[in-house]
Amino acid sequence: MSQSTAASSTETATTDTETNASETADETPADVDTTDLLTLDVPQYLQMSGDVQLFDQIFSAVGTVTDKARLGIKDSGIAIRAADRQGYAMVDLRVAGSSFSSFDAATGTLGVDVGRVRDALSIGNAGDLVQFALDAASSTLEINIDGITRTIELDPVESLRYPVEMPDIDIPATVHLSPDDMSLGLSAADMLGDRFDLIVDSEAGEMRFVASGDTDSMTYRRAKTDLIAFEPADVEVKLDSSLVRSANAGLPDGTNRVLHIGDEVPLVLKSEFPDADGAMQFVIAPKLPN
Repeated sequence: MSQSTAASSTETATTDTETNASETADETPADVDTTDLLTLDVPQYLQMSGDVQLFDQIFSAVGTVTDKARLGIKDSGIAIRAADRQGYAMVDLRVAGSSFSSFDAATGTLGVDVGRVRDALSIGNAGDLVQFALDAASSTLEINIDGITRTIELDPVESLRYPVEMPDIDIPATVHLSPDDMSLGLSAADMLGDRFDLIVDSEAGEMRFVASGDTDSMTYRRAKTDLIAFEPADVEVKLDSSLVRSANAGLPDGTNRVLHIGDEVPLVLKSEFPDADGAMQFVIAPKLPN
């Protein structure tokens, strides 16, 4: 069983960097230029604070694809784009500075150990205030929660992989569905194998999760009336169950899922941040036929 490579993903994926997932339509997200922002020197200063839950959502999403990432910073917000080593799954996210309790930053790029940041955040609870402060001279990041300060050594940006560039392509079908529907379809498909087909049928007016095992098969249908929004086209793509489940789990809980689906091109799975001006999306390479 083989899967398309990082090169094919980057040639056929779209980041939709000027769009944001909402219940009915995509809107303009945080004003952050992801591409250029991840290739700069370390900023001279950074101080930001906010709810532990928001930072946990950010770094949990990145942690689904990599343990180290470039964190782009400018005075209007932050941006991260990262991929797994195989290039099968990528995450791209932006959050506006106005989403944080305080945000004061110079433009630049940090190399961050995602696991260490998540460890530091794990001592807090939703509603707790976390403070981040950069010490540019020592190349460290201080994370303070309720008087407990964790000092994390930053990675040299040049030691981390160059951020993947993802040119725009036309992905004809768009489906907005609830997180419960998404989770149910993925769980049902995963019971039968490590891959499934995601199908949009414009004539039937539905999308389908379809999976087959050695003897059994499964189809989970969601008609137009079951969906939050539906822009149909006749498309079908085969996907890795574990990759899509991980990406879906990386999106914030309780937010509607937006899927951009095309024929044998990467799936774009996206969501807005609850209670924040920002959006994240995963780009997942299609499986190749056996």
